[in-house]
Amino acid sequence: MSARPRRAGSLRVNLVASLLAPLALLLAVGGWLSFVEARRQAGLLYDDQLAADARMIGEQLEWRDGDMRTATPPSSFALFPADPRDTVAFAVRGPSGRLIAGLGPLPPPRVAPGEFAVSAYDATFRGLPMRAVALTQPVLTPDGVKKATVLVGETLIARDALARSLWLRAFLSEAALVAIAALAAWIGVTRQLRPILRLRDAVRARRAADLSAFDAGAVQSELRPLVEALNGHMGRLGEVLARQRRFLDGAAHRLRTPLAVMKTQVGYALRGAEPAERDDVLAKLDGGLSALARLANQLLALARVEQDRIAPRARTLDAAAVARTAVADSAPRALDRGLSLAFETDGDCRVTAREALLREALDNLIDNAIAHAGAGASVEVSARREGAIVTLAVADDGHGAPGEDPERLMARFVRGRDAAPGGSGLGLAIVAEIASMSGGAARVVPAAAGHGFRVEIRMPASAGPA
Repeated sequence: MSARPRRAGSLRVNLVASLLAPLALLLAVGGWLSFVEARRQAGLLYDDQLAADARMIGEQLEWRDGDMRTATPPSSFALFPADPRDTVAFAVRGPSGRLIAGLGPLPPPRVAPGEFAVSAYDATFRGLPMRAVALTQPVLTPDGVKKATVLVGETLIARDALARSLWLRAFLSEAALVAIAALAAWIGVTRQLRPILRLRDAVRARRAADLSAFDAGAVQSELRPLVEALNGHMGRLGEVLARQRRFLDGAAHRLRTPLAVMKTQVGYALRGAEPAERDDVLAKLDGGLSALARLANQLLALARVEQDRIAPRARTLDAAAVARTAVADSAPRALDRGLSLAFETDGDCRVTAREALLREALDNLIDNAIAHAGAGASVEVSARREGAIVTLAVADDGHGAPGEDPERLMARFVRGRDAAPGGSGLGLAIVAEIASMSGGAARVVPAAAGHGFRVEIRMPASAGPA
């Protein structure tokens, strides 16, 4: 069981979504990059602040009374700029690692920085994550220069808050740009959809019988092939409807006359005619019904041809085999009428066609020859291939149709002036329609000696397997 097709949804929404999907992806990537940059900026700012605090402490170190001391009172460290929610810690250690000032638990970096250098690192103080800096401060002593280490750290509350603030500002700016782009895309798509909406309104306003073409220049170039295809389809539909109207008009005319005649004959018989006259009327009714049945069959055949023109279902087949079967089935009728019926072929006669319709065309031609050639005539059916063309021909040596226009004889409901009664004038028209559907053509070939009748169906040969 095939899956149900997905609903296409709104073209406007789909177009805007297609435009905004990349922008949403860019917004997500930009938001992540903005967050990384905000954290970096906030980290640089607070690392610089901690480095300044460390240098201020280092500048207060001095050698006094045989020991290294700091001249900065502990109360002055409360002046370090920090968020009230953050904890600030510091430690000053001498050359031997002895704690000179500050808090001991603040850990040093893994690698000590160089002289006057500042190294920033991540640390933990009393279970709290902290960012710290280490400064190696040289101190002049009577015995030379000795180095002290200054450590200053601060928890991350204010740092993270600043990073979030910087990121939020950048993200909101980018989101505002995306929203403006979405609004512009919606307005632009709406404006570009107006020609399609006008076309929709034009289609809705059309009357059922109006199959005139739409203006392909009124829509964008990408949509013109669609409008041109729609115009082409409407043109083909118009041709089908025109053929159906012609068919119905001709069928009504051809059916009305014999029905009126038979109605008159029945009324005459019911008015009390003599038995001999009644028998004559019944015989004429029987002949009329036979002719009417033949006309109905040919009308149905023509209707089937029209239907297959709309939805063709052709395949590769051997035209010679189809013709041979048609000749074999028609042979008894030809013998009953005193005609000889022959078949000739020269081999490969593959064509692309519907077998039932090709058989219908051959039956019509053979029936036409049997009906009009006359007793004692010879009828020859042939199938030959000449290059890329396969020719099916039905020819007889009867009295023919002298003085007739060959093209006129192929029209619907047209019969020759000397044709025998009982025909419908549809046989050759059906043959012409079937030949045209198969990519070929049918024609009446004038007899060279002034008598006889020959009809050919020329079709493109096929290379596929039959």
